[in-house]
Amino acid sequence: MRKKKVKPATVVSYVILTIFALIVLVPFIWFVSTSFDYVKSYSLRFPPRLIPKEFSTFNYKMAFSNVPMLSYLKNTVIIVALSAILNVITSTLAGFALSKGKFPGKKIVLVFILSNMMVPFESKLLPIYSIIRNMGLNNNALGVVLPAVLTNAMYIFFVKTYCDGLPDDLYEAGKVDGAGILTIYGKIYFPLLTPIIATIVVLDAINVWNDLLWPMIVLTKQSSYTVQIGLQMYNTGASGTTHAGTALALSVISIIPLSIIYIFCQKYIVQSIAFSGMKQ
Repeated sequence: MRKKKVKPATVVSYVILTIFALIVLVPFIWFVSTSFDYVKSYSLRFPPRLIPKEFSTFNYKMAFSNVPMLSYLKNTVIIVALSAILNVITSTLAGFALSKGKFPGKKIVLVFILSNMMVPFESKLLPIYSIIRNMGLNNNALGVVLPAVLTNAMYIFFVKTYCDGLPDDLYEAGKVDGAGILTIYGKIYFPLLTPIIATIVVLDAINVWNDLLWPMIVLTKQSSYTVQIGLQMYNTGASGTTHAGTALALSVISIIPLSIIYIFCQKYIVQSIAFSGMKQ
């Protein structure tokens, strides 16, 4: 049996991909490894090592004893869950209506929604904060979530694109059976939107979990801080002396929930990308 000849271009491609993978993975392995290394000093050693010299959970004990990390995690999980629920409801309703609904001015509404994607959030910061403050939503999870939910044009576009690929016969069959548009949405189309919903949940969870600017403006009490605010306060020394090993342990703790969400939703994300035509 003749061996298949490997093309030089294929070898070069694999070498380049391996190099890029190492560039991404080595820093990640380093900070996870160092978080389990017993670091006596308050700064990290140089050159860094990928294997702990003295394996210890000291940094994690310090993380939970010196920083109210459980409180930060609880607050962030509540905000992420609330944001995901509201974004899924609003984006699927709007996306379905723009894809399958028939009403005057639909194209104008779509253009108006998509144009919102071109406006930087920072340019809307002051008026949005003024509205949130006047509504009394400071130090409130809804105050953090509401601006993102009301400007979720990207998720609406994703759902519309996904719905465009679903057969119109389902909509027409529902109308023939006497179902209203909300019934058609809830009982026929919504179950078919599972892949794109999973994509929205993951993308939204990443955005909300890693957001720092807006939560720092809205959340001023330590009891309402999110994970990112807590990390920022610790790393800048605002909450006391910063220990490098503890800071790395806090960072590792902060990425665990997102990793779990991604692992469970990965299959649906691939399905939605392939189905909606976003995959090149």
